Amino acid sequence: MNESERDFQDLGVTVFAGVVPNSALQNINAIIDATRHQWQPADGRRESKLALLFVELLRKSDAFRATEAKACEASQRWATQKFGRALALNRLYVLRCVNRDTSSQSHLRHFDSHVLTLLIPLRLAHSGEQNGDLIMYKKQRDSISLVRNVLTKASLVLQQHLPFRARRARVRRDMLSKRCVRVACEPGNVYSFNGFITMHANLAVDAGERRSLIIHYYDPGLTAGFRSATRALRSLNDRLRYKTHTRRNRSP
Repeated sequence: MNESERDFQDLGVTVFAGVVPNSALQNINAIIDATRHQWQPADGRRESKLALLFVELLRKSDAFRATEAKACEASQRWATQKFGRALALNRLYVLRCVNRDTSSQSHLRHFDSHVLTLLIPLRLAHSGEQNGDLIMYKKQRDSISLVRNVLTKASLVLQQHLPFRARRARVRRDMLSKRCVRVACEPGNVYSFNGFITMHANLAVDAGERRSLIIHYYDPGLTAGFRSATRALRSLNDRLRYKTHTRRNRSP
């Protein structure tokens, strides 16, 4: 284990190095290049079927299946200890392709609704201060109730609708005060963490594009329908933005 991996473990991040072969990364990125003109919205966050296809491709690898099983086993133990019961898998597959035109998807501090998150980098943006790196907050939340979870999520959703400069400034202040740490990820590795208790976000991307495949597991059901409502609103907002963008492009 190298120094950076030890630092990541202090944040609750486990690094599984060299799990995804380069051939699989090339194949997945080629499919993205060939299909992304059809995506609505363009960052791919609604392409759950495609994300599942990519995960199924990865599951053909013994190394990936072993990694997934190990991460799930550890998370299920944590959930059983924390909630006094085993949780259903409730997997959620997410694809994210972020560039300088998708700043609305950056600096969004949040907790996940699921206990386990597997982050699989597919392609890195160009190196620089703003390259889409993962931001992990050091202090994890301890007391988790339905009411507190919903109130926390509602507060963070309101903050996510602040202007980009305000969101970026908040993350920068937190980094300077060492409340959070920048985690540089590498394609080929798989990163496992508990996003339910660890607040996290991503930096913006100034040049190039950052592509990530994300799998969430084990939803304890502490949102009281809030998650479904916010996703429905985001979906509606995405459709309205797409229609507006299409009309502008068609206008003479």
